[in-house]
Amino acid sequence: MRGRIPLVVSALLALGLALAHGHGHGEPGGKGHGHGEGLFRRLAVADAKEPLVRILDEEGRELARFTVPSPASLYPLPGGQYVLGVHREAGAVSFLYGGFRLEDHGDHRDVKRETPYVAATLRTGPQPTHIFAKGHHLAIFHDGDGTVALFDLRRLGLDFASRLVATGRADHGAVALLGEALLVGGLESGRVEVYTLEGRKALALPQACPRLHGEAVLGEVAAFGCADGVLLVERRGQGFLGRKLANPPGAPQGARVGTLAAHPRHPFFVGNFGQGLALVDPKAGTLEVLGLPAAPLRFAFDPEGKGLWVLTADGRFHRVDPGARRVVGTLEAVSPWAQGAPRPGLALGHGVAYLTDPAKGEVVRVDLEGWRVEARLAVGGAPGAIALFEVEGVEH
Repeated sequence: MRGRIPLVVSALLALGLALAHGHGHGEPGGKGHGHGEGLFRRLAVADAKEPLVRILDEEGRELARFTVPSPASLYPLPGGQYVLGVHREAGAVSFLYGGFRLEDHGDHRDVKRETPYVAATLRTGPQPTHIFAKGHHLAIFHDGDGTVALFDLRRLGLDFASRLVATGRADHGAVALLGEALLVGGLESGRVEVYTLEGRKALALPQACPRLHGEAVLGEVAAFGCADGVLLVERRGQGFLGRKLANPPGAPQGARVGTLAAHPRHPFFVGNFGQGLALVDPKAGTLEVLGLPAAPLRFAFDPEGKGLWVLTADGRFHRVDPGARRVVGTLEAVSPWAQGAPRPGLALGHGVAYLTDPAKGEVVRVDLEGWRVEARLAVGGAPGAIALFEVEGVEH
């Protein structure tokens, strides 16, 4: 551990890293926005080419925009009030507050709508890239020096101090939190190491995972993508056990798992695999492939785990039935993606999906229950990464 990282800047502080300005107009009524109890949503949308993040309401109206250190990747944080912006090029991260203040009244929470702002912009370390958030912990891996910044999410809004865990080498790293342990894997090292949250190295797993990339956690098992399969790391009592699942025989040249997702409602991990998805069952010890009409660009479970949703390179949006393990619906959603162009983004809420179309400057809203494109919101620029602020409560 190398001490605490100082708070660098906030919305209007020096260096111009996060200059925020709200527009002050209210949001209209509508789904999730009327008086009474319900879900309340706003969108964070990062431009894929410019250092700019917009905060929008569900109808695409701009509530605020922030100049940020460099183009951002966006990740929703547990609780729904904050989104993390990761600025790899600038060596900084931003905590974006969506403007939903929650007041706990025991049997319910009141929601107060405020102007969104940048709560803090921090220089946590060189080249922050992969992050992992679970429960009240957030881990950010820095490719430039191999350190991991750990945040206590219960402190957001009070302070933004973090603890640094040093792994001793620069790498393109993947991090996962499994119980009170921090798992750190490296693309170059091809290994997974286990650290305590205080920063002490506890174990180096013997299994090799060449070109390690991508991670997810399901119960007491973490999964990491490898060039030749998937490495599973299982918590056993006070220890950890690693085992490898190989790519299926006859897999296409170059096909591999490099991104993973999971949901507690389903007993398997999902990963990309060439022009399809890998379904990884840790209990059965199997890795099966579900073919798709084009390579998956984005995929995730919805919050309830009712469906698995996949955006493919041909611009189509697919619903996969996780139980039947087959595609049960397809929509024409966004412009087809070309190699080297900004990738479209995907954010999932309760009953709704938002996709970005960088080529057209649009955000596309999909009604998941009615299974239709509900709106195409013109936002301008090249919208790329997208994340939802989503809270539940009562508005008086």
